[in-house]
Amino acid sequence: MTVRDAAVRGADVEQAALDAARDLLASGGLEGLSMRSVAERVGVSATALYRYFENKEALIGRVVQRGFRQFGDYLQAAADQYPRGSMERVRALGEAYLGFAIENQSYFRVLFSIHHGGRHTLDDLPEGGGYGLLRQAVVDAIAAGSIRRADPDHVVMFLWSLTHGLLTISMACNIEHCPEFGPETVSRSPADLFRAFGLFVQHGIAPDNVDGEERDGAKGGSA
Repeated sequence: MTVRDAAVRGADVEQAALDAARDLLASGGLEGLSMRSVAERVGVSATALYRYFENKEALIGRVVQRGFRQFGDYLQAAADQYPRGSMERVRALGEAYLGFAIENQSYFRVLFSIHHGGRHTLDDLPEGGGYGLLRQAVVDAIAAGSIRRADPDHVVMFLWSLTHGLLTISMACNIEHCPEFGPETVSRSPADLFRAFGLFVQHGIAPDNVDGEERDGAKGGSA
């Protein structure tokens, strides 16, 4: 084997270990992950893994870092399709959040459902876990008049909580085939529900005859 072949194989082992650790974390949590269990999935010895990762904590850290970078790239690609300041850009970020979680359920569970090494601040996460990107889209939309003036962090947390909550419910309960939610002919996929919720987000749930001040509720601070 040449030096180059060894380097390629090393990269393959490293990536395979990260994928295996991600899947083990998603299925069994922290208790289901060990260097030995990862090594068995990859087909190498546990000792060999220590060439790439100092310990289990370092391996978990790499999985989380890689996941958040992929998540951030996914969100950025969606946002770049729409102009700054538009409500479409904000909406695209929400739909991308849903899309990433549905297409990458293992990563979603690892990033947002498993406490790895204690709770983190947003500053600890690559690109703030997507928070900064959404916040900037909201700030731009407020400045452009696409969103009424309010504290942008309150708006971001509201939108984030709505989207994340929808995902959490859909993963815990099969809402697409739940008779309590209406006839089977009604589409209830997370993406469809998110689009339907858009009217509530923009106009609230108060009756149409309520005046603007009551309907909007208490005014937030300026951006």
